[in-house]
Formats: sequence, structure tokens, C-alpha cells
Amino acid sequence: MSSKPYKLAAMLPDKPLQLAEPALYRRLVSELTPLHLHPFDVKAGARSDPQGVTVYLRFGEELGQVVSERFTREQIDAGDPGIRAFFQGAAQAMKKALIADYYRMMKPEV
Repeated sequence: MSSKPYKLAAMLPDKPLQLAEPALYRRLVSELTPLHLHPFDVKAGARSDPQGVTVYLRFGEELGQVVSERFTREQIDAGDPGIRAFFQGAAQAMKKALIADYYRMMKPEV
């Protein structure tokens, strides 16, 4: 057993991104749409504090793949290009994972 104290925030689950940070959720959806991905293809969560927000995107088979990034309030308010780059990269990874999952599912068993 560990003697380290637990932080309550570390034990709590993420809030849905659309509730925690609607502006970031809209940005995510705007990056998914051109790739013909749906918001239901990803579980988008966030943990926020006064300094910023950590975004967690879970996707793939059984939501087994996770990408995350922390953004400060200043970055969010200014529409930092790093936010768009993160969501674009995550959307590309989601598309690859969905295609791989599809081919794995369709592969005939021998």
C-alpha cells in the first residue's frame, strides 16, 4: 500500500468536454467533420482548474487509445493554433484507428 496522499481530483472521472468547455468541443467537432467522423466516435473528456483545462480524447476499439493535452485559459481565449493542431492530429489518429478496427473486424477467420 502506498503512503502517498490521494488527491480527490485524480480519482474523479473526467467531465464531458461539451459540458466542461463548450468552445473546445465545438472546435473538436469542426475538425472531425471534414474527415467524416462523428462526435460519437470519440469520448471527449476534460478536467479543468483555474489555470486551464486538460483534454482527454479516448477512441478506438473499447476506447483503448487515449490522447491528451493541457491548454491554459489564455490559449483557449486567444484561439491558439496549438489547439487546432492537437484536434487535427487526434482526428487523423481516430480515422486510422477506425479503419484498422474495421479491417480487423472484417478479416475472415481461417
